[in-house]
Amino acid sequence: MKIVRLLVLFVFLTSACAQQAASPTVVPASASSAPTVLVTASPAPTSALPTVPAAVAVEIPVKGAALLVLDLTTAVCTPRPTCLASLPKVAALIKKARDAKVPVIYSLTPTAGSTVLPEVAPQTGEPSVTTRADKFFNTNLDQLLKDRGVTNAVMVGTASNGAVLYTAFGANLRGYTVVVAEDGIAADNDFAVLVSKWQLLNQPGFTNPDNTPLKATAVTISSSEKIVFK
Repeated sequence: MKIVRLLVLFVFLTSACAQQAASPTVVPASASSAPTVLVTASPAPTSALPTVPAAVAVEIPVKGAALLVLDLTTAVCTPRPTCLASLPKVAALIKKARDAKVPVIYSLTPTAGSTVLPEVAPQTGEPSVTTRADKFFNTNLDQLLKDRGVTNAVMVGTASNGAVLYTAFGANLRGYTVVVAEDGIAADNDFAVLVSKWQLLNQPGFTNPDNTPLKATAVTISSSEKIVFK
């Protein structure tokens, strides 16, 4: 009988231990949960847009100068109000060049029937080249400049981010110093003109970020009134 009682007690204790082992331990939420961390996003880094230096005055020797009038045509200029608005400034600069006996050279695009606008039309004997954005590409522009002993090329026209930008780079690449009259260039919008002016002063290999007047084989930003042929 004593043995039976011991067996019953053993079974009871074994069963109780098994139930306790099978039951999960309940931990208060406050003890088991990780603390809540509020993450505040860091402000995104900002950088100011680069600025374009103001137009500077330049005195360009008549000997070695030329004025390039780029794509001021019925097809390219007429659809751009800012281009039409620039024509009086361009016309004044053309007159200034002609009065000083500085050669004036024109460019056109391949668009059929496109002609230079009458306000800035070429005079008899003033040459022109016809191509797309880079006016040196597949034309005799380089030879026209060399034949006239040109070292400093003044440029006006449209688009600032097309003919002006790429022809200026082509000129620098060939060893010419370039002056761009900012009031004689235009594009589809003001932003395109702003970007063009920055790029003109920061051409890879031909930089003039401070707009130093007449920096050799680089671009200077000036204006029709600040350009003097002397």
